[in-house]
Amino acid sequence: MAQKATYYDLLGLAPEADLEKVGAAYLRLSRELAASGGEDAEVRLQQLKQAFDVLSDPVRRAAYDDGLSGQSNLSFRGELLLPGQIALGGTRRNPVRVLLSIIATLMIVGLVIQVGVMFNTYKRVNEVSLPNATAPAAEKAYLQDFYQTYGIRAASREEADLLLADMRRKEAAEREQQNQERQREEQERAQRRFEEESRRLGAQVTAANLHAEEEARRAREEEERRKEAQEKAQQDAERMKREAEIARFRSRSSLGSE
Repeated sequence: MAQKATYYDLLGLAPEADLEKVGAAYLRLSRELAASGGEDAEVRLQQLKQAFDVLSDPVRRAAYDDGLSGQSNLSFRGELLLPGQIALGGTRRNPVRVLLSIIATLMIVGLVIQVGVMFNTYKRVNEVSLPNATAPAAEKAYLQDFYQTYGIRAASREEADLLLADMRRKEAAEREQQNQERQREEQERAQRRFEEESRRLGAQVTAANLHAEEEARRAREEEERRKEAQEKAQQDAERMKREAEIARFRSRSSLGSE
């Protein structure tokens, strides 16, 4: 049975190799193939290009890595793969998005718990420091202070406490939304940097491909010229041989006639 090889093996890379290493390995191997020539050089160049196309695309690379870890028969076998096989698993959920969703959910739950603990602590402190807080005068003073602080008139202390807890929940939700917005902006900046790097590497790869194709074309032309020269030399040798035989035949004929 033929030994299986992954796209990482084809490029001589480790699975954790970054985009720059992927591009450098592809350029190096393409140049070596173009310099060495050979009957299978074109096929191997196509295989290298397929490996680069998958490993340089984050979505396709994540799907390919998932396939390698989930099913051993998804590894690269050395032949050209169909586009549907390369993009296998592309519709799966992005693990980074799943992880970010879990982290955001845990943060929201933690904030809710924290608000609840703070609210209970606040109530206990008020009960200890103001033993008569439920008295009408104390409640009236509390409601007046609540109105001056927040600009909201509450009918009772319980309503004021509920309003205060609701405001804190809204503030926590706003902070969480701001954190998510910052994370989204950071992801967008990272994506833009990745796209710029991909374009730069793409230009290098295109130039390498053109160079490799030009070298292959020159090698073919040189081989054709060499074959033509050999054929011409062989034809000249045969022509000279025939002329020599004709000359000997004429010489013998002239001697016989004398």
